[in-house]
Amino acid sequence: MIDKPSSPNRVLHVIGAMDRGGAETLIMNVYRAIDRSRTQFDFLVHEQRECDYDSEIESYGGKIYRIQRFLGPNLVSYVRKCRKFFEAHHNYCAVHVHIGSCAPIVITQAHRYGLFVIAHSHRTDAPLSFSSCLYKLATFPIRFLADYFLACSEQAGVDGFGKRVAGSDSFRVFRNGIDTDQYLFNLELRNELRAELGVDDSTIVLCHIGRFATEKNHKFLIDIFSNWLQVAPQSVLVLVGRGPLELDTRQKVESLGIGDKVHFLGIRSDVPSILMAADLFLFPSIYEGFGIAAVEAQATGLPCVISDTVPEIASLLPTTIQMSIDESPCVWSKAGIKLLNMRQCYDRRNCSRRVRELGFDINDIAQELISLYVTHQMMAE
Repeated sequence: MIDKPSSPNRVLHVIGAMDRGGAETLIMNVYRAIDRSRTQFDFLVHEQRECDYDSEIESYGGKIYRIQRFLGPNLVSYVRKCRKFFEAHHNYCAVHVHIGSCAPIVITQAHRYGLFVIAHSHRTDAPLSFSSCLYKLATFPIRFLADYFLACSEQAGVDGFGKRVAGSDSFRVFRNGIDTDQYLFNLELRNELRAELGVDDSTIVLCHIGRFATEKNHKFLIDIFSNWLQVAPQSVLVLVGRGPLELDTRQKVESLGIGDKVHFLGIRSDVPSILMAADLFLFPSIYEGFGIAAVEAQATGLPCVISDTVPEIASLLPTTIQMSIDESPCVWSKAGIKLLNMRQCYDRRNCSRRVRELGFDINDIAQELISLYVTHQMMAE
């Protein structure tokens, strides 16, 4: 029997802010699944306000440190503050970096104290633009600096670190996992949430989960739903999330005269119940690093129509269709209707188990990550 360490090994996660985003939710899923008496997480965040997960982190014994955002012109100041941070806090078995543009600075300063640094790519390349080119330029040095590399998909690895790194022994695809037990379809939870929404059994509930940002393609999503209503008027659309384009989305909904059909739920902690209450999941992203929301939806047995920009690794079940966003909203609607007509052909309760069998359960995935942290520490000792 192996004795537990007198104090846990500590890992530092470096990220923008611990709000309810894809990367942040993955970290928290791992954090909840690990033995925190052996391994503890601390966080270096670039946000001064309290974020969605802060209180939960502190309840688990994690420490949250705050640093100014890197904006370019404040380069000297950011480097100085980053150096001071690691001078005061360098007793980590690993530094896990989830950010982009300031990552080369963070990695360089962590290396001053001999720390093992993992760079993690959570996204594929955005469409070509001036800002995306600047981001690519700023993040390019990461491939030469980090000690180990993780990515949510092969493409995210290639886009983030280049083909040489993605083909090396210092790289692996780290699947975005979920607690599949939480997503086991439950009819009682479905009925409770539908009652909250004020819909009866005859109403079709379409659902989308994601930040109101360009890459999530809400304008196209609303066009799909507007077209859908022409075929199935007894339907509603549920939107979970927040972001800079929420007001634009609300205005588009009102301009189409469908405001009474669209529910803006904001940030929610009961995502599994919302997915269970829904009948179809729509995910027409312009680009995605992984698309964890699609995996969550499939685990509840929800039929999904998702864009072909979502990595194939996230398309798990026969009830998921991938389509091009170049197709018309009408074509997307028809694909959704086709899936709904298949509903009687499968049992939603079996889907959580299937997602676990395919390797997306967080309990297994968390152990892979802890093994990476600990194995390096043992080698260093």
